[in-house]
Amino acid sequence: MELTVGGVKISVDFGFPAMLALVLLSADAHFLLRILLVCVLHECGHGIAMCLTGAGLREIRLCGTGVQMTTGTAVLSRLRMLCINLAGPAVNLLCALFSAPETAVLHLCMGMFNLLPYRCLDGGTAIRIFHDSRRLTHACILLSALFLLSLLLSPIQNPLLYLLLIYLTIKESPRQ
Repeated sequence: MELTVGGVKISVDFGFPAMLALVLLSADAHFLLRILLVCVLHECGHGIAMCLTGAGLREIRLCGTGVQMTTGTAVLSRLRMLCINLAGPAVNLLCALFSAPETAVLHLCMGMFNLLPYRCLDGGTAIRIFHDSRRLTHACILLSALFLLSLLLSPIQNPLLYLLLIYLTIKESPRQ
């Protein structure tokens, strides 16, 4: 699905409603509202950084790993790109310091998760601004496999976490 609002293209991939449906099946409404607030604040961090750096906003894409925003400027300095990519996790980590404990944990998880070195996450994008290496891609795939294996051997029974790791591994796999 795709629409344009105020010159900004907004699109929704299949993975977003699928992941949302899985989350809705496994959580209560109060918890979901807190998660939504954490996600919105994260994306506002990116949006504010885009405005402050003069990059502008061209597209918002809702996908299985969350929201991806594309700047309106084709060429950005590495420093501006780095600021934009790290602004979302920075907002979450800052909010974790000033939130109630149950919301602080969500902010902390969101900030740290987005700093993982996967291409489709803020941390991976930030790293690849300065260093694009196949070794990093292979390290992420290995990290996913080890984490998935450790989860399967542990008493943690969380199918959503398993699916997320599988999804990240597929997204990280080299494109042909």
